[in-house]
Amino acid sequence: MNRIIKILTASGLCLMLSVALYAQKHVIKKAGGGQSVYPKRDTAFKPGFKLSPVGAFNKANVEELDFYAVQAPDFTGHVLKRNMTRKQVALQQVSCKENNITDEKEWVINNNLTLRELPVETPLYQFGPRYSYYTGGYLVTIYGPHYGETLKIVITDLAETQLYAAYDFESFRYSPKTTLMGNTQCMQDVIIEGNVMYVSHGSRSYSDGAGYQTGYITAYDMEKNEIIWTTQPMTCNSCFTIYGNSIICGYGFTGEPDNLFVLDKYSGQRVHKYPVKKMVERVVVRDRKAYVRTYSYDYIFSVK
Repeated sequence: MNRIIKILTASGLCLMLSVALYAQKHVIKKAGGGQSVYPKRDTAFKPGFKLSPVGAFNKANVEELDFYAVQAPDFTGHVLKRNMTRKQVALQQVSCKENNITDEKEWVINNNLTLRELPVETPLYQFGPRYSYYTGGYLVTIYGPHYGETLKIVITDLAETQLYAAYDFESFRYSPKTTLMGNTQCMQDVIIEGNVMYVSHGSRSYSDGAGYQTGYITAYDMEKNEIIWTTQPMTCNSCFTIYGNSIICGYGFTGEPDNLFVLDKYSGQRVHKYPVKKMVERVVVRDRKAYVRTYSYDYIFSVK
């Protein structure tokens, strides 16, 4: 009898695993390999563009919004030809000191920094706002049932009374090379400049579980509803910043290379790479200095 129970239990587990793997493959297949047409040059950027309100916003009914389904990115990365007349910043390390890991609030206060991110408190596993940001003259809120599944972005006015846009990034959930169940990818940070919404997205786990296809920034044209470029994988899993023509961001994880990158914001290309001791968590620029918070070290770089 015990042997029969063990056989039935094992069979049940195999069936559950097969169903789960089929569901994941179905999602990956549905996501596709990215859009077929990308702009060849960086002429898509319109700094003076403003979104128009589409109606009143009620944050109690966010799940009922008509979300625009964003097409999947190219998970191998798709950058544009770089205009070499547009110069990007270079960084020079000024200091590096160990932090206490949990003292981020003190780091912000002591360095007189201002964060775009607003604190949001939503019960775990209840769909709702997880991150909110002041950017581009809007309030941009990332929604999900928990921090590992934030796939919806809502853009409103600062008072949250007018809706400008709502996007569903479900097609970003799995890369085609995802190998581990639960290695979902989600939206992590967002900055808006004119018609372009820059979003960082990736998994919150080891890169091998996503077949090393994780950790991106994608530039999205909100006027034409199409992707302009997507960085190569393993470029960003941090809060990033834009300074002039440059994006400063970082990628790293336990047992993986930890680097700070400078990107060309118009093409998505990497321009500079700076190794750091631990994974970058956020970057804030003030008075031509880049304050870089990593897991256990605080860096200051001069911006040249």
